[in-house]
Amino acid sequence: MRRQKKALICNIIILALEVIGFGLYVCTNHSIPMQYYTMDSNLLALFSSMLFLFFVKKDKEIVRDLRFITTSCLTVTILVVIFILTPMANFNYKALMLENEFFIFHLLCPIISIISYIFYEKRSFKEYLGFLFTITYSFILIILNFLNIIVGPYPFLRIKEQSIIMSIIWSIIILGGSYFVGIILNYFNKQKEEA
Repeated sequence: MRRQKKALICNIIILALEVIGFGLYVCTNHSIPMQYYTMDSNLLALFSSMLFLFFVKKDKEIVRDLRFITTSCLTVTILVVIFILTPMANFNYKALMLENEFFIFHLLCPIISIISYIFYEKRSFKEYLGFLFTITYSFILIILNFLNIIVGPYPFLRIKEQSIIMSIIWSIIILGGSYFVGIILNYFNKQKEEA
């Protein structure tokens, strides 16, 4: 099977899973809270996979770029859940990764997106795009926290509850990690010609 067909199958699966995941979430919570990076990255996944399906034959650069941003953000999502949020929640991996819509948002869609982008999709050459999404999200949330409009929603964004040094350390970890994720994704995506 050609790489393009495998990418198409992966994106169909991502799209279907995202629709199911958001359906479950809205049925339970009656809204989609945009302050969560998980929600933003998964909405982006839904949108980018839909565009991929529409333009799969045309190989649009913007679709490649969106799929790269999506995969970068979903990779950051799964890494933050595994290495930051779950340890903060007494290592309750089951609740954060295996139950309800979190099984889709925190585990399945990130893994399928990573596989699709690395092995089957043509790469984006703009390695900074995922980082730009993450830094924009972080900047907006830090401002909202500073203005007391929201709290968090993640512990490392609660700038009024931690020292300036701790906020700087978290920023370096999250933003540096986001940029590094983009470099790694493109390192493994060699953009081989279709067989």
